[in-house]
Amino acid sequence: VFSSQTFLFFFLPLAGLCVLIRSKPVQNALLLIASLIFYAWGEPKMVVLMVLVTLIAYGSGFAIVHFKARPRAKKAVLIATVVVILGNLVVFKYLNFLCRTFSFLGLTDPGIALPIGISFYTFQAVGYLIDCYRGRHPAEKNYVHFLLFISFFPQLVQGPINRYGELEPQFMARHTWDWERTKRALFLFAFGAMKKYAISNLTSPTIAAILDVEDASGLTGAMALLAILLYSLQQYADFSGGIDMVLGVAQLYDIQMMPNFRQPYFSTSLGDFWRRWHISLGAWMRDYLFYPFALTKPMQRFGKWATKHGGKHFGRVLPAAVANLLVFAVVGIWHGPEIHYLVWGLYNGAVIALSDLLEPAFKKLNAALHIPTESRAWHLFRILRTFVIVNIGWYFDRNGFMRGLLCLQKTFTDFRFDSLAANAPGAFAAVLGPAWGIVIISTVLVFVHSVLKENGRDPYADVQRLPLVVRWALYYLVIFLTLISFICVTDTTGFLYANF
Repeated sequence: VFSSQTFLFFFLPLAGLCVLIRSKPVQNALLLIASLIFYAWGEPKMVVLMVLVTLIAYGSGFAIVHFKARPRAKKAVLIATVVVILGNLVVFKYLNFLCRTFSFLGLTDPGIALPIGISFYTFQAVGYLIDCYRGRHPAEKNYVHFLLFISFFPQLVQGPINRYGELEPQFMARHTWDWERTKRALFLFAFGAMKKYAISNLTSPTIAAILDVEDASGLTGAMALLAILLYSLQQYADFSGGIDMVLGVAQLYDIQMMPNFRQPYFSTSLGDFWRRWHISLGAWMRDYLFYPFALTKPMQRFGKWATKHGGKHFGRVLPAAVANLLVFAVVGIWHGPEIHYLVWGLYNGAVIALSDLLEPAFKKLNAALHIPTESRAWHLFRILRTFVIVNIGWYFDRNGFMRGLLCLQKTFTDFRFDSLAANAPGAFAAVLGPAWGIVIISTVLVFVHSVLKENGRDPYADVQRLPLVVRWALYYLVIFLTLISFICVTDTTGFLYANF
C-alpha cells in the first residue's frame, strides 16, 4: 500500500540513491533489486513465478529472432510461448472458478492464491513478444534489463500496461535529478493520494452498507442508484488516484509511463469513454486482439459479404462490431471469471457496436429534428447521456449478476425517492460524520483539475502561477484531506485493480 510507512521509507531513500549514484548500470541494478524486494515483501513465493514468466518470454524473444527467415517456425514459437504465458494466467486466475463450476465431475477447489498484478505483467510480456514478432523492436539481449521492464515496482500493483519500446530507452538513459520534475512528481503523487484515501476509501463503507446487504429485496431503486453513483466516484478516484501515485513515483526515477486516464467522465460516447478509461488496457486490446482478429481472412470475407448485402457502411462496421464484442468479452473475463463481469463487458461491446451500426440513422434523426449538433448544449447532453450509459454498466461491474439485475430493475420500477430520507443517513453513518465534508471538498478539487485538463490546461503549471500563500494553502489542503481521511476510516484498503 503506497500510504504505508514501509513504502515511504522504501522508495524515498531509493530515489535519493539513484540521484547520488550517477552510474547507469548501478542505477538500474538498484531499481531491479528494489522492485524484486517490493514484490517479494507481500508475496515471497510469487516472485519466483514472475521471474519464470520473464525467463520464458526472454528466451522466446531470441527464438523469434533466430527463426526470422523461417516464418512458420517463428510463428510457432510465438503461439507456443503466448499459450504458455496466458495458460499460467488462466491457472492462477480461473482454475478455482472452473473447478467449482465443474464440481459435479469430482473436481475440488484447489484454493490457489491470485498473485498480485499477474494480469499486468503477463500482458506486458505478451505485448513484448508480439512486438518482437512484428519487428517493432529487437529482442532484449540483457536479461537484467528485461526483468526490470517487467518488474519495475511502481507498475506492479495496478499498471499501467507499459510497452517495451517506450520504457527500454528510458531505462537505458542515465537518470539525473531535476528539481522541477521532482516537484511535479510529488504534486501528482499527493493529488493521487487524495483521490484514493480522501474519496475512494471514505465512500467505500457507505456503498457496501447499501449494496452488500444479505437480503436485497427491501432495497429501493433510489438507494441503489445512490450507491452506483457513489461507486462511479469511488472506482474512478481509486484507480486514477492509484495511477497518479504510480506515475508520480516513476517520475521520481526519471521514468515517464503512459497515462491511463484522460477525464473519462467528460466523454461524449461510450467508445470515447473507453479511449479515456484504462487507456493502456484499451490500447493493448486494440493492438493485440482487435486488429489481428478484425483483419483475419474470415472477417475480411464477412466484411465483403456485409458490403454486398448491406452497403459500404455495414461492410465497414459489422466486422468491427463483432471484433468489439470479442474484445469486451475478453475485458470482462479479464476482470474476473464471474458471470457479471462477462455481462458487463458484453454490455459495453454491444452498446458501442449498435451505436456504430446506427450512426447514419442517428445523423438523419438529428437533421430531421434540426438538432444543433455543434452547440455546447448538445455537447453537454452527450456527456450526460454517456454518463448514464456508463453507470448502467457499473450495476453489473459492482454486483453479482442477479443482484445487479435486481438493483437495475428497482431503479426503473421501484425508485421511491422518499426512501433516501429514511435510509441514506444510516448508510452514510458507516463512516464518521466529517468524512463527507472531506469527500465533497476533495471531489470539487478533482472536478476543477479535470475541467482544466479537459480544456488543455496544465493544472500543475496553473498552481505554480498562483501567489505563494495561495499555492501553499492548496498544497496543505490536499495533504490535510489525505491525512485526516485515515482518522475517519480505520481500514486502509488496497487498490481495487490490484485484484485483477
